[in-house]
Amino acid sequence: MKPEAAPPLSPAQALTVYHARMGVVNALLAAAIVATGSALATVGFSLWAWYYAMSTYGPAAVRRWTYPWLIAAPLLGVVGIACLVRVWRLTRLWVEAFPDGIRVHRGRRSDWVAWADVREIRTWPARQPGPAFSALEIRLNGGRRRRLTRSLADLEGLVQHVKRGAYPLLQDCYRAKFNRGEELDFGRLRLTPDGVQAGRKSIQWGHVQAVEVQGGQLAITADEPAGDRLRIAAARVPNVDVCVQIIRLLGQVP
Repeated sequence: MKPEAAPPLSPAQALTVYHARMGVVNALLAAAIVATGSALATVGFSLWAWYYAMSTYGPAAVRRWTYPWLIAAPLLGVVGIACLVRVWRLTRLWVEAFPDGIRVHRGRRSDWVAWADVREIRTWPARQPGPAFSALEIRLNGGRRRRLTRSLADLEGLVQHVKRGAYPLLQDCYRAKFNRGEELDFGRLRLTPDGVQAGRKSIQWGHVQAVEVQGGQLAITADEPAGDRLRIAAARVPNVDVCVQIIRLLGQVP
């Protein structure tokens, strides 16, 4: 399937532009300054230690006095350089949101992601207070992937924009497949004409009582007397919101 043509590069036509979080950039920049300064200070101290050991104890003591500092200096330098590289990459990253897709910019390179090319959307919940998501991964036709993390400001807003644009098309695709009698594959979860199946466990459509995503888990509960429950990490279920809607529709869950 040929990707859809991208819109012009004019930022004025974008609905929203998402840049890197300045808090992350500033923290990395501070870490780079501290690490680089510490590396330079460690080099200076190692030179003083060499001179002191040589003049006070003789050549035999030089290694013991200077060796630890000579190891620490390059390690701190590597940390500082890594932080600076990360800052450079974040300042060159931004995402433009359009009505029919998003454009991901990384410096001079840009990638167009049209809703019609999207096949899977996966999100990972944040383990720390703050943003609700730690990462967004979009899988496209041809095996291409685009992954964005919470280093972007308002990642939640970007996730909602992607879902609003891509999910209606995905729902139509899933509906057409199911109407043809095909099973729907949502990672470890499969929706068959008979019910929901996850590994060896299954729940018939007529016994689905509730389905919800809570605490990063997709939970599907059967009514009594079986009372079975299927629990899968929501991050392992592609297009989890679409999956929930289809289960509620087929299981007639309000």
